[in-house]
Amino acid sequence: MGIADIRQTIASCKHCFMCRHACPTFLATKLDSHTPRGYALLLAEIDAGKADWSDSIVDRFYQCSQCGLCREDCAYHWPEDELVRNAREEIVAAGRAPGRVREIARAFIERGHPENGGPSLPETGAAGKPNAGVLYYAGWSTRAYQPTVMAAVGAIMTKLGADWTTMQDETDTGLSLFELGFTKEAAKQAEALRDTIASMNPRRIVTGCPHSLWAFRELYGRLGVTMPAGVEVLHIAEFLAEKIEEGALKPSGRPDLGRVAYHDPCRLGRSLGVFDAPRALIGAIGGARPIELFHSGAAAECCGAGSVMFLSDPEVSLKVARRRLAGAVEEGVDTLVTACPNCKEMLGRAAAGTDAKIAVIDVAEMTARCL
Repeated sequence: MGIADIRQTIASCKHCFMCRHACPTFLATKLDSHTPRGYALLLAEIDAGKADWSDSIVDRFYQCSQCGLCREDCAYHWPEDELVRNAREEIVAAGRAPGRVREIARAFIERGHPENGGPSLPETGAAGKPNAGVLYYAGWSTRAYQPTVMAAVGAIMTKLGADWTTMQDETDTGLSLFELGFTKEAAKQAEALRDTIASMNPRRIVTGCPHSLWAFRELYGRLGVTMPAGVEVLHIAEFLAEKIEEGALKPSGRPDLGRVAYHDPCRLGRSLGVFDAPRALIGAIGGARPIELFHSGAAAECCGAGSVMFLSDPEVSLKVARRRLAGAVEEGVDTLVTACPNCKEMLGRAAAGTDAKIAVIDVAEMTARCL
């Protein structure tokens, strides 16, 4: 669906306030321009020739995490998040992308990841091994910010005796460029990664990054990029829940994590419908399924990391994360488990420097502790 079609489809958004309460960015900043109605009004002004892509308007369109909660809350499920992404595509085509966004995009185009998304690898696992049973794709942000999650996956794979491998130099799926509005460049990056995967010929791809999972399962089809035939792509929670059900993975103890809740990552839950596998895994490891936060499942609030906003606008991203974490603290949670390293990073940043007595861990780390 092109931007003209989307604008026509959700033209009524500029007259509607009904999803205002659902937008995590609005709730964090209290700016109406961060709501779907605000975006629709801004685009209506541009379409009518009453406004242009000024710096202030462009900034608003890069302060949306594209989490999709507005679409979920909308009675008509109109794709307001797609409206924002397509607007970014138009901004890029007009040469009006902010300097910081162009710098981020250049890093992805030239290196396949930002400079801080280096190729660190877990100590276990033969990198670059062809024809492996499992290719573990960490995702650039996991490598950059959450090496402990990678180490946990390595320990689990070793414990399982899995035939697994990683990439020597992992590049992004192309999703980051796509979300920033650089669609043609995203397709090229996706094709290059697909070719690397095809050359390695794994039977399965396992990733702990919901953004990468969504790219493999959904985005590549939209970009016309065909994944190698017969390669199954799983989230690490799906993979581990399967291994526990088979009896191949048995916890040797129960972690003392207190009152445990699960934070649904937007891309894993709302976008892909993967809700039960992480909960089943947490239940099998911890002895009880996690408590449900007030905002959970398809209605879970964003952590602020979506759409690379934690790079393009870290201040707004952190405000969103602090609000999400505060909700968990108010509900008396001792340990907040998530299934996305980006969520763990942002919620951890939100907890840092506060007196909030809450731990944030990834499902892979929770599993590794109990082997």
